[in-house]
Amino acid sequence: MNDKIIKCGVVGLGRGTAVARCLAGVKNAKLVSVCDHNPAILKSGYEELAEAVNDPNLIQFSDYDEFLKSDIDAVIVATEAVYHVPIVIKAFEAGKHVLCEIPSVNSVEEAKELKAAVAAHPELTYMAAENCCYWAFIETWRKMHQDGLFGEIAYAEAEYLHALNPDEFSPTYYPEGHWRTYQPAIRYLTHELGPLLYVMDDRCVSVTCLEADVNYDPYTPERKETGVALFKTAKGAVIRLLVSFGAYTSYDHNYRICGTRGTIETDRRAVVDNAHSLASLYSVPGTFSANSKMDIPVTTCYDGEDSSGHGGADAKMVKDFINCLVENKKPVLDVDFAINMSLPGILAHESAVQGGVPMEIPQF
Repeated sequence: MNDKIIKCGVVGLGRGTAVARCLAGVKNAKLVSVCDHNPAILKSGYEELAEAVNDPNLIQFSDYDEFLKSDIDAVIVATEAVYHVPIVIKAFEAGKHVLCEIPSVNSVEEAKELKAAVAAHPELTYMAAENCCYWAFIETWRKMHQDGLFGEIAYAEAEYLHALNPDEFSPTYYPEGHWRTYQPAIRYLTHELGPLLYVMDDRCVSVTCLEADVNYDPYTPERKETGVALFKTAKGAVIRLLVSFGAYTSYDHNYRICGTRGTIETDRRAVVDNAHSLASLYSVPGTFSANSKMDIPVTTCYDGEDSSGHGGADAKMVKDFINCLVENKKPVLDVDFAINMSLPGILAHESAVQGGVPMEIPQF
């Protein structure tokens, strides 16, 4: 039994508070320090986490450089999405392992910088915090594909519907300058593309995309709230992704994979937390027709697992990160995976800006 303890800090106590809470359930981890430049968020996040990990000696910082000097081995980066790469690079320069929220990069230049920073510190671990890859049904699909049940995958699709009730539209719903007030929705596609690439063991090589000119929220008129992208993969498959930050789209994630020996999809009659998978498999006679699809009763978490924190995904993700550090293993969601699931969304938006022209997706 390995008794090594990974001392952790978290920067960004909005989303970061929920992720860091998961450390309380990991025996090889200890939360030591927290950081946020916003005094109100720092205070509330500190109080919540001190109680969650039962440690009144938790240290709080408003300055990131000072935070990095604290006695920690690893940093959970959960700041606003547009600031991740500079913060990660500083953490590496300070000798800290990193678990970074998504999207991992915001430009081709940032992808180059992140790849170079990780390569310059081979003794340190970088892991992308794409929690949806840890949903139980996604893990199940990945194993089914590895076992050959889908054959060669020809097509996959996913939808991220992030709704806001029109009654809640207001100029102050998000703080002024918040990334969600201007970032095109299609750039935030890793919750869909990440799990698909994780199952398919593939990467995107080109994209074409269109974005709707119709906006739901009158207070974010410049943001492209709905985008549809088509990707070609290195293995020859096609992926379609819809991301919509609008009204009357509910709040859900839907997935489908079509292969030469089987097809599987989430049941759209239920939200993802409760949805079973429906499959037609060549290896299971009688499941070919629409009325006889096989019901696979796996949702976001397996029976007996804690379903809190994005359907149990947050806790499994944090535990995996800590295990990688304790056992000195390379994460599956490494820097290459991080770039491969983040960069396509950046170039999808660029394609839409240019009228849907096909764009090549570089590999680093």
